[in-house]
Parts: sequence; structure tokens; C-alpha cells
Amino acid sequence: MCPNCVLNGASLGGGIYVAFGICALFFVIGVAGVWFAFKNGEFEDLEGVKFDMLDDGEDGELAAKAKAAVEKLRTQST
Repeated sequence: MCPNCVLNGASLGGGIYVAFGICALFFVIGVAGVWFAFKNGEFEDLEGVKFDMLDDGEDGELAAKAKAAVEKLRTQST
């Protein structure tokens, strides 16, 4: 609560319902966004993004080579 509201004895009134309503709206939008991302497969290949980000070429050849090298090392270590 604000200090002025406490000192003057004023109530929060309907403002608190508006604030909680806005928070609930943002929460619902966030949950819907995460659900939409899972539904569209955005979280399927989390490791490949870092290789694609570092590759400057149009064909993605360097990213494919790096990804293959990491997979080779990963299979050898197990």
C-alpha cells in the first residue's frame, strides 16, 4: 500500500481489482505463449540454435559440421 493511503486512511477501492486483473491477463498471455511454442515445436532442437547463430554462411554448412562434431564427441564419451 502507498504511504499516503495508510496515513490518510484511504481505501484502495477498485484499483486493486484492476491491478490484479491486469496481472491475471499477463499471466494468461504468458501461459498461452508457452503453450503455443510447445505446440509448434519451438523447444525441439535447443542445441542446434547455438550452431546456427554462429554460422555466417547462407547454406548453413559450418553449423552442420559443428553439430556433427559435437554429436560425434558426445557418442564417443558415453
